Amino acid sequence: MTRTEVRVEGWLSSGPVGLVSGAVAGLVFGVLFEDPLKAFVRRVGRAAVGLVRGRRDIPRPGREFRLGPLHVPCQIMEGDGERAIEPRHVRVLVNPVDVQLPLELVEWRSEVLAEQERRRRSGEVNHWNGPCYAVDDLIVSRTGPREEPEITLILKYSDYHTFLTTQRLDRRFRDGSTPRSRYLDGREPCDVPDFMRTTFGLNMAVVTADGWLVLSWRSNRLGSGQGLWNSSANEGLSRDKDGAGAGPPDLFAAARRGLSEELHLPPDSYDLRLLAFTVVTSLSQWGVCFLTRLHDMSREEFEAHVSRGVEDGWEHREFALVPFRPEPVLRHLLRRDLRDLWAPTAPVLYYLALVNAYGRRAVDAAAARVLRTPS
Repeated sequence: MTRTEVRVEGWLSSGPVGLVSGAVAGLVFGVLFEDPLKAFVRRVGRAAVGLVRGRRDIPRPGREFRLGPLHVPCQIMEGDGERAIEPRHVRVLVNPVDVQLPLELVEWRSEVLAEQERRRRSGEVNHWNGPCYAVDDLIVSRTGPREEPEITLILKYSDYHTFLTTQRLDRRFRDGSTPRSRYLDGREPCDVPDFMRTTFGLNMAVVTADGWLVLSWRSNRLGSGQGLWNSSANEGLSRDKDGAGAGPPDLFAAARRGLSEELHLPPDSYDLRLLAFTVVTSLSQWGVCFLTRLHDMSREEFEAHVSRGVEDGWEHREFALVPFRPEPVLRHLLRRDLRDLWAPTAPVLYYLALVNAYGRRAVDAAAARVLRTPS
């Protein structure tokens, strides 16, 4: 993968040089006027690819993901699984300013900081306030005869304690409303305030060389998604680890970091394909889905590999491995005893991974067969 990074008067970007050059003038002006800049970036980003095939706004997302009786509050914002999204078509901009919380949420955040410090002092499970990113905007356009996506992801600064604060979605404000009712209900994901979008996750579906899909049962000690079956590896964008040298994060490099930390997989041991951008609508958590195909490591070798220790092994309670074919995976997703135990992104990720490997028509035909004979 090649990577281009440009810093322009306090704004950071990565992605195709052509898009960057078209936005330079607006970025310089926008350092002083953030809101006009944001609008300008939208216009210029779309106009740049519009030179090739005409302008299109980001498509309105469809309904939340459904597979027979399985319904998860996750929307696919871009990506269909069949065509992987090329690195050259993904651009990341970072506006290096912190999201601003409303006053009542500032008060709640102070409580979170005090509680995490109390837990640290008493030796209880606590969460470090690592610097992370909030999603400011996602812009999607199309280019070329195949109408391939050109994606611009705009990020701001946040931190983990702000994320924990805004995830108290059903706590009541003084007027009786909640963060969910005030900021999420009835809004499209892109219309939710940036301070309610204070995380960006990377979800990887790992498939062994002999065709086994790795599923992870997540630890109860995580800050989010505790005790749920989730992607093979799950990581959040980190300003410390993924914004090296004050540059913008590279989503592919961040995914490789997650695979290294959680599963100790070296980057030359697999292929990595970006399948989709998603948002968990019930939590306002944004992220991406990757398919990871191991070159040589079999199921038996993978199980022995993780048994010897990995950096963040505590995040996994258990692994399960399922034959990576449409019917076994879909049947597993639809098991009655697991239906309420999936992290929202996991079924979306695994469905798209199947589509990438076998095609949409074959996967949907398998789903129809499975749904006729539910387990």
